[in-house]
Amino acid sequence: MTAQEQFLEPDDPGRARLALSWTPGTDAAAPVWVFLHGLGSDRKGEKALRFRDHLAGRGPGFLSLDFTGHGDSGGDCHGLSLTRNLEDVGRVVSFLREEAPAAPVALVGSSMGGITALWYAALHPGGIHRVFAIAPAFGMAARFAASLSAEARRDWANRGFVPVPVGDRDLEIGWGIVADEDGYGMERLAADLETPSLLIHGNEDAVVPPELSRDFAGSCSAAELVEIEGGDHRLSGAKDLLFEIMWTAASAS
Repeated sequence: MTAQEQFLEPDDPGRARLALSWTPGTDAAAPVWVFLHGLGSDRKGEKALRFRDHLAGRGPGFLSLDFTGHGDSGGDCHGLSLTRNLEDVGRVVSFLREEAPAAPVALVGSSMGGITALWYAALHPGGIHRVFAIAPAFGMAARFAASLSAEARRDWANRGFVPVPVGDRDLEIGWGIVADEDGYGMERLAADLETPSLLIHGNEDAVVPPELSRDFAGSCSAAELVEIEGGDHRLSGAKDLLFEIMWTAASAS
């Protein structure tokens, strides 16, 4: 079935319009897979499209969205934060409660989307059926800030934003993302997460160290880890393998 391209209009002036692609499933009771992209990507990235194609005819629906400041959604990255991403996911979950009321929701997040998926599930116990987190970006803002010189960090704080190279362009990331992340400690996430969560991480990821996923899976009873031998951060050459790992886990639950 062809994806339905839709926009979620904001319910208050402080929020942006969200773009999403929605493909209803063939089984009304099967979980809807919601794909959450990484920093600088969008809802029509290679992983999203490949996962959607693999799900066709298998029962589940598939939805992918552009986070605020990305793709066809409104807003910019000056106000990017984990809190804002979580609000975006909440709006999509509310949309699905109307469109597919009998279907549980499974979150599939990549990098920034992966850590967003884990936190959303932890903050909404019982509200999410399962999480698949691909190279989740633990401590994304703090690790980036730590990579800068003290002078560069001061400049970022003073200017209010910093250009961050992502792919073939620069994103202007606001300083507020650092303070916002301070409110989301990893020990709290490990303690509060009850939703069955599968982390998938390439063991040669040079962007998000795989040790972070290993440590988290070792400290959280709800999380398991699968490592992809030789896999980098994007896991571009492993999209089919990623889907099979997730589908096998979903079918076993």
